[in-house]
Amino acid sequence: MTSGRATTPVSTEARRPTAIRLVVSVLRRRPPMGSVGLWAVLALLIIAPVTCFLLLAVSPRLLGQGPQYFTLRFIGQAFQGNTGQGIFNSLWVSTTVSVLAVACSTVLAWLVSRTNVYGRRMWTVTMWALLLVPTWMMTLGWTDVLQPFGVSQFLGLNSSYLYGQFFGPTGIIVVLTVAATPFSYFVVSAGLQGLGSEFEDAARIHGASRFLTVRTVLPIIAPALLSAFAISFAETMSDFGVAFTLGYHSHFPLATYTLFSAISNFPANFPVAAVVAVVLIASTVPLILLQSHVMRKRTFAVLSGRTRAPRRRELGPLARVATTAGVVGFFAIALGVPVLGAVIGSFVQNLGIYSSTPVHLTTTYYEQVIHPSIIGKGLGAPLLLSNQLGFIVAGATGLLALVLARRLVQSTGGWSQRITDVFLLGSVAVPGVVLGVGYIFFYNLNFITSHVIDLYKTLPLLALALIATSLPGQTRFMAGPVSQIQPSLGEAARVHGASRFRTWRTTNFPLVSRVLLWGWLLTFTKTISELAIAQVLYPPSQEPASVTIQAYLANNALGTGTAMTVITLVEMFGAIVLALGLYRVVTPRGWRRIGWSEVSG
Repeated sequence: MTSGRATTPVSTEARRPTAIRLVVSVLRRRPPMGSVGLWAVLALLIIAPVTCFLLLAVSPRLLGQGPQYFTLRFIGQAFQGNTGQGIFNSLWVSTTVSVLAVACSTVLAWLVSRTNVYGRRMWTVTMWALLLVPTWMMTLGWTDVLQPFGVSQFLGLNSSYLYGQFFGPTGIIVVLTVAATPFSYFVVSAGLQGLGSEFEDAARIHGASRFLTVRTVLPIIAPALLSAFAISFAETMSDFGVAFTLGYHSHFPLATYTLFSAISNFPANFPVAAVVAVVLIASTVPLILLQSHVMRKRTFAVLSGRTRAPRRRELGPLARVATTAGVVGFFAIALGVPVLGAVIGSFVQNLGIYSSTPVHLTTTYYEQVIHPSIIGKGLGAPLLLSNQLGFIVAGATGLLALVLARRLVQSTGGWSQRITDVFLLGSVAVPGVVLGVGYIFFYNLNFITSHVIDLYKTLPLLALALIATSLPGQTRFMAGPVSQIQPSLGEAARVHGASRFRTWRTTNFPLVSRVLLWGWLLTFTKTISELAIAQVLYPPSQEPASVTIQAYLANNALGTGTAMTVITLVEMFGAIVLALGLYRVVTPRGWRRIGWSEVSG
């Protein structure tokens, strides 16, 4: 006897396990050629070199660094002793610095863009100047000011207590917070300036207080705030200048210095260094997952053709003076102290050394820049080479970062988008010395040099490494502003017959033109001052400016090296002023009024 219920045959596809169905669906999906090309570029720039180095953590024999094809022994070594303490210190210091940097940058960006604080047009330029100062120079500048027989004593001030406090976690957090604030400021400022004042007006009309208004508006720029926190965390985790100078001398180990020690000691312990690099990259994964969750949960597109420039809040006389004094105090501490130490150090002979004679001012160090004391080590040719690399690297990085930023903020992105985001932000946490070593291992493989491309010990390899180290940060920098552009702008242009290129040129490009300029300047200036990658990958007889300056410092020509550093910083600052001036003169006035008009005036 049979039942009257009809039976439906189960297809082969439905009987497959869930994991197998997922793999089959991925394999059947044909990715567009643009995605394939983009992944190929990312593979050559970041994924392959970094992965090649990270494999040393569990398989040293693959790259000729040990007899084991697979081992977990080096993981245990990395979390013991000084190396384990350095990892722990880096994690809590980076978290603390990121919170402080986002808080400081958000307050500064709000004051500069939304109030009538004095000198608004000057503070963004000053923030760029702060961004120019490398952390190793910032630390040395603070040391020159606070050390015995230093600048403070020359000015008649007793800084012995501050000197003791500076060499420890307090000084490290202060310097790293100051260094991370510009990154966070430009991300938050770009997102904040794309936010029209109608949201604040709506909150105030409905009776919200100023505090409640801020709580209402800030979540709208959540992508910018999350990007600022993520890039501040990753930049702090990967910083080497403070770890090498302040951390080492204060006996407070950080992960980047313990990693460097594992590489530079004899014999070198590359597997342990690779384990530390894995920890640096993995520490950024929670931030990526948090931002991806927030971006998928809601939309943050607020820029459109009807977006109005934000209106500034008029502060009273006393409030305006107090607010300006606070901004001046921040920059005086963050920028004035280290720059004062560097500038005075370039003019004072034997700074920090006890002498019975008064302090002697001299211009000898600047004369040695023109007539170098080390044969063949002048600053002219290296600085020109650094500028050429800066132009090439900044241009290529800007184009790639814009493409990647648009993909990262797509609400329909799947596993490919999330994996790309992991590699991009994760590579920010990789120190430059690690990326440089990864390039050496990967691009010196016999298969790569014989069958793909031979770039070992060439300038193109150095340029690729510089692009790789700049691309993740600039992508995060652009993600916030790009996420605020409403897709309806491009759709309207396409409906009216515009081509894809003309649509982007006439709708999106004016909205992101200033953030593109900021990103280009950011990469240009950081390329010139980059030391770790340049030290590892520069070809013989083709030294960038940073390597030349380091050669003088290593030969105890501290005054000449400091003078060269000051000249390099002045040159980079001049490039920023020139670029912003040209943008103001060349671009249409409407480009400077759509969302970005009050950032730099």
